[in-house]
Amino acid sequence: MKRMLLALALAANPAIAEESKPIATQVGEAMRPAAEAYGNTMNRLVNEYMAGASKGPLGDAARANLKAQDQREREANRGVRRTMKECIKPGNVIDDDVKDCIDGTRIKEW
Repeated sequence: MKRMLLALALAANPAIAEESKPIATQVGEAMRPAAEAYGNTMNRLVNEYMAGASKGPLGDAARANLKAQDQREREANRGVRRTMKECIKPGNVIDDDVKDCIDGTRIKEW
């Protein structure tokens, strides 16, 4: 009788009674990062090929896609944003280096 009550108590426990995910779902979740990385790489390769090989609308679209992707990567990997006062060059020169420093994509080296 005690064994039967123990078995019922264990079966009623939500942590034990909860079923795990199917194996195919677990494999899919484990492979997702690698599949996304592969897809992104192939997308970039196709865009680079089309940007270099085509002078028409497809080439223009591929170049625009590459430019947008580069911009997204820079924004995702940028560092600390700074003020113009912190980044301005000697002689109050403002150029693309200063803009990149303000955005946090370049370290002040001047």
